[in-house]
Amino acid sequence: MIVPAYNAAGTIASAIRSTTRALPRDAEVVVLDDGSADGTAEAVRALDDARVRVISRPNRGVAATLGDLLDATDSELVARMDADDLVLPGRFVRQLRAIDRGADAVFSTVVTWGSGMPGLPRPSAIAADDFGLHLLLTNPVAHSTFLGRRSSIEAAGGYRDLPTEDYDLWLRMATRGVRMQRLALPGLAYRVHAAQVTASATWRRASWESPELAASYSELAEHLLGAPAVRITSLSIDEARSDAAKIEELDRFTAQFEQAMRSHSPAARRALGRKLAERREWLAARIAEGAVRSR
Repeated sequence: MIVPAYNAAGTIASAIRSTTRALPRDAEVVVLDDGSADGTAEAVRALDDARVRVISRPNRGVAATLGDLLDATDSELVARMDADDLVLPGRFVRQLRAIDRGADAVFSTVVTWGSGMPGLPRPSAIAADDFGLHLLLTNPVAHSTFLGRRSSIEAAGGYRDLPTEDYDLWLRMATRGVRMQRLALPGLAYRVHAAQVTASATWRRASWESPELAASYSELAEHLLGAPAVRITSLSIDEARSDAAKIEELDRFTAQFEQAMRSHSPAARRALGRKLAERREWLAARIAEGAVRSR
């Protein structure tokens, strides 16, 4: 289990305790304190658990931290956890069972908490055969629910220093045929708070503008649909295209996507069709908002 941590002294002890309770007895938890200024490393050491190892170094950011954590461990199976979430009972039992049945990487749904009432997910699995198409619509998984084969991460080139470094890695893994799936039952209580990086509009915009991420996305689209494509979020901010050209591009993508869906199960087609309709509505709303602002 690898855990990147930055200024997490208030939450990391509970995160680690929930993890060790659920992990197999022969597993290790490695925490990398990425230059925290609040006593994060001390909070981990205070747990006094022989199964937990902590490394401290100056701040380098999340992607570099994840790479360093992979370098500091050698197990074939790698799991991820964040320093402010909680592992739910049964997570690793179910994930390891899926690995034994042929998956290369396994995620779960999450229960969200920290901003009002907990968000309880509708039990919704994503089969390995459908996972790549879901990635062409959105990132359908929380990074901190990952458990998978180190060899699959390394074959795809590992983490890169990009916004949404996890989504970029999943895209590259899917293009290379890595079998990824999401289990229906939640395996994690995911803390939502205003200060997290993924709540930032600046962070989202940087992800939409990233040429490296655009290339990873387009490569997967060519692999699954037979032609490269533009990510829908990136299309929304493409100033080189008119609104009509954006809709034309989306219509082309939709036709290719619906053709690819036909070989999937009826349940998968329904789930993918709903998500595709949501993404089309989202882009239409963005275009409408832009037209109003330009008046």
